[in-house]
Amino acid sequence: MTLLYPETAADVREIILAARRSGKGIVPVSSGPPHFHGASVNPEADTLDLSRMKRVMDIDRRSRFIRVEPGVTFGELLPQAAEQGLRLNHPFLPRPSKSAVASALEQEAVLIPKYQYDYPDPLLTVETVFGTGDIFRTGSAAGPGTYEENTSDKVIPWGPGPFDYYRFLTAAQGTIGVVTWATLKAEIAPSASRLFFIGSVFPELLLDLAGRLLLDRVPDECVILDRNAFAMAFAEAGREDEFRTAAAPWMLLCRVCGYDRYPEERVEIYSGYVKDACAAFGLTAETEPAIPAAPAEIERMLTDCDRRETYWKLKRGAERELLTLVPPSKAAGVLAEMTNSFPEAGFVVSPQVQGRAFRIECDLFLEDTASQTAAADEALFSLAGRLVPLGAYFDRPYGRLPELLYRDPLALDAMKRLKSIFDPDGILNPGKLCF
Repeated sequence: MTLLYPETAADVREIILAARRSGKGIVPVSSGPPHFHGASVNPEADTLDLSRMKRVMDIDRRSRFIRVEPGVTFGELLPQAAEQGLRLNHPFLPRPSKSAVASALEQEAVLIPKYQYDYPDPLLTVETVFGTGDIFRTGSAAGPGTYEENTSDKVIPWGPGPFDYYRFLTAAQGTIGVVTWATLKAEIAPSASRLFFIGSVFPELLLDLAGRLLLDRVPDECVILDRNAFAMAFAEAGREDEFRTAAAPWMLLCRVCGYDRYPEERVEIYSGYVKDACAAFGLTAETEPAIPAAPAEIERMLTDCDRRETYWKLKRGAERELLTLVPPSKAAGVLAEMTNSFPEAGFVVSPQVQGRAFRIECDLFLEDTASQTAAADEALFSLAGRLVPLGAYFDRPYGRLPELLYRDPLALDAMKRLKSIFDPDGILNPGKLCF
């Protein structure tokens, strides 16, 4: 396997054209280690490492967007956004070595669902090099000339024409094109905020409560954790059992925010909405829960990446996970099957697209042994097969999950024909998905 380090879109294009001539596959990688899911691991392909493409091209607070190259990580970008009074709609405790562009392309669950209007959000426009070697820009960034010559806002994602080309690239695991920069939607950083901890024995109550709050667009950050995930995520090393004992079986973390205009008044009003909604469900919204950690520290961690020496999912050495997207009407049933199958696992449930769906993440915290990880992979794949009839949808099909997803011969034929248009020689991450 050869490592290739492009620094510009022109470099990427030349590498792809050379791969077409040689017939050797290439797999793009932009995040630093540790790598999960195996999408960027391909023994049949050379590695196109985009980590040297690290320009932060534009940060615009007025229009609320950030444009970056794929080598820019959360650890680098979040502080720069904060300096400009902006924040990213990022996943729950991302690792600092994770590429911000790759996270958006993979449709990772975001923490602020009320500002998410479609599943690819916060992704807006991108520049990509298709498997043909053609450099292409999506949405309002499309048009002739260089990036500098194109004076459009480069923000509107739809098009050009009647097709939303950026959708071909999301959750595609690098099989359609290599993105060389992306515009990400950002939000104004709050001037005041309050974090609520809402505990319950019954997760279905918290699912309904989250849906109710998001219907009224009340919370900003909104995520549901079981006590195992809560302890692994927020406890210092060695104190996980202490956190696990003190925490409620399930907990909804809900933050309300105020901005430039009357921030304290807004926080008070929205806090009242949260408390009223909790009362209707027989729950209590607490700002000082009986847990061995300062709420302010948990709020700080919630709005940042995990900058600790050991990433929270790897405290025991290894981790395996199953990710699924579920409509609200099916969420309780799917979650019950998952928790019954793996009571020792950690669960992170993220409302998405203003509460129209839930992304459920099942995390198995393992010792780093080949036997444990292989057994966990097999058990999770078996669980996925049981979840499909219950309404689970695997829109991020890593590993063997394409076996469950791509069964319709007409849909499969359509996808392969699209692949032949954008990557006619099949050089981009060969063998992944249904390709």
